[in-house]
Amino acid sequence: MDIFEAIKTRRSVRKYKDIDIPKNTILELITYGCLAPSAGNGQPWQFLVVHRSFLDKLEATLGESFDQRIADGGEDLLREAVRDLPIPTKENGDKLTGLKTFYRTLGGAPVGIVVCVPKEQDPWVWRNHLSDASAAIENILLAAWAQGLGTCWMTGPLKTRGDAIASLLELPKNLEIVAIVTLGYPDHKPEMPPKHDVNQKVKWIGFDVE
Repeated sequence: MDIFEAIKTRRSVRKYKDIDIPKNTILELITYGCLAPSAGNGQPWQFLVVHRSFLDKLEATLGESFDQRIADGGEDLLREAVRDLPIPTKENGDKLTGLKTFYRTLGGAPVGIVVCVPKEQDPWVWRNHLSDASAAIENILLAAWAQGLGTCWMTGPLKTRGDAIASLLELPKNLEIVAIVTLGYPDHKPEMPPKHDVNQKVKWIGFDVE
């Protein structure tokens, strides 16, 4: 799969097959992540690779994060936010219930990659750290998809349970979690959610008017 095909076809996967992924495959994907650009070539990223056996220990905390999200924002607001997302559901088709299942179980993913960067008080450096980590994550997502693996870039659980998740993972105090990336062989075929017209997102400056 070439890079353009990977970009066009990649989807967020929220349900995975119960198939282990070899460590060398995971390391290869992270290696692609580490080839991403970073400010001043700082390469601030760190990766925790979490096996399914340990992800099960996070289930209660992840479920609590979803319940808190409902409590803070309201069920109706969240239901509207996920209306067009290709979330796996059971027979009743309730996407909110499907999303809670994904939050709690991470879709049964055999692996979670927790992406971290050093904590930083300087807002400029912190912005660079986030940009650097995001570039690395996108590389991992595309490399995984090109190899037939699915991913989902998650930040939701960190909003209300980030500290608890960091504690359960025994994360060093000098690091902060940027995202959790689920990884596994897809067990559903997500459709592309609606995308905005690119012309609504672009402003041309200094070009000839057509």
